[in-house]
Amino acid sequence: MNPAPSKPASSSKVAILDAAEELFAERGYRDTTVADIARVAGMSPANLYRHFENKEDIAAGCCYRRLEKKNQALREVLEKKRLNATERLEEFTLALLRYTYEDTQKRQKMNQVIEVVIASRPEVFYYVVSSTQSMIAEILAQGNAQKEFAVENVVTTAETVLAALAIFFNPLFMHLYPLPEFERRARATAHLLVQGLACR
Repeated sequence: MNPAPSKPASSSKVAILDAAEELFAERGYRDTTVADIARVAGMSPANLYRHFENKEDIAAGCCYRRLEKKNQALREVLEKKRLNATERLEEFTLALLRYTYEDTQKRQKMNQVIEVVIASRPEVFYYVVSSTQSMIAEILAQGNAQKEFAVENVVTTAETVLAALAIFFNPLFMHLYPLPEFERRARATAHLLVQGLACR
């Protein structure tokens, strides 16, 4: 299931999401009102409600948009031709971490948005899981094809790999360590995963 919006956003919708991201990042979710968002977007609240049902709906739209940008960055790792599957899994893990870490540092108050959306819109969480898991499955399939990995069920194994990487892509954990320590842990985790996936 892919609940992400498939149609291109209208210019008014983009303006609303731009304004909301700016305000959420500056004030946080709780201290931002729909009227504030409408004002910064240059429209009336009535016009805003033509595109979104409420503030929670706007927050979900912001999350989807951030996730699409992250997916684009991760997809670049999958498109690097020079990497074997072992290298790709490590680079993917580091890219996942670095994007999440840097995005969280720039927009610390956006964590409020993430908390609200995860609690009230589980489909956003499922979208994160399904899109990231499908990319991991591609790496595992490459490893099988190149005789680096011996994975019997690529989909099930991708679920397990994703669970092992959870700390590296959850914005709520990004305050736990400085980036170099996170990177050390990410490399160690990727190395351990590869040992388990490797052909015997």
